[in-house]
Amino acid sequence: MSEDLREKNKKAAEKQKVASAKNEKKEEVTSQIYSADTDDLSKKLSNKNAEYVFKLNKRLLDDGFKEEEAKEVIDGMLPEMIDNQIKGIPANQLYGPVTQKAKEIAHPVKKPKKTPFWGLWIDTALLFFALFGLLYGVVALTSKKTDPNNQTGVLTLIVLSLMWGALLTWFNNQMRMPKSERPGWGKTIGYLALGLVLMFVFLGAMAFVPTTINPTLNAVGYFVAAVVAYGIRFAFRRYMGIKEKTFF
Repeated sequence: MSEDLREKNKKAAEKQKVASAKNEKKEEVTSQIYSADTDDLSKKLSNKNAEYVFKLNKRLLDDGFKEEEAKEVIDGMLPEMIDNQIKGIPANQLYGPVTQKAKEIAHPVKKPKKTPFWGLWIDTALLFFALFGLLYGVVALTSKKTDPNNQTGVLTLIVLSLMWGALLTWFNNQMRMPKSERPGWGKTIGYLALGLVLMFVFLGAMAFVPTTINPTLNAVGYFVAAVVAYGIRFAFRRYMGIKEKTFF
């Protein structure tokens, strides 16, 4: 029984040794391919891959590439092409049809630029400023008396917009992450609840702030402020190239 176990372990160790040697050999071959001269690599192309390179070169020249430019592009592809050729993967399977690959090279698709948190925060805060400005304008328009608690002042509007902007931007960023990387709903709801509590505390504190620091506007003033804020947001989104939506 023990002899059988030793024999099995011996065979497993030998298999592992062989596999390790093969991996080292593959890594060595790959290293040699990527460090080899491109002229030498082009001589190692199979007939199918050589034909692919010929057609691709012709296509690039037809698309306006200079000979040196087309050669530079194809030379950069050769190591990967040879590496996959050894694995039995031809160029048309690796890159797709010649017309498709030439189009990708001539007209590369730019990945959308990811907007930093502060950019999305300002964008969202400006949107909330416009929304709250409209709300404050309606309140001022329909109220016959001035709010004694002074919770609809300009300072309140600015800080509240910044707080809502930060909270919603954080939430949106969590929702844009892959499901496997998102925090649990318990944690997310906890952060949202904390943010809302801080906002209510802030609103309560604003009742003690004098009007000299937190002045109020009339209805027209709030409406104008809302329009200006939305206009600034429109220009800011264009300047930053923001494509993300504020609300899903």
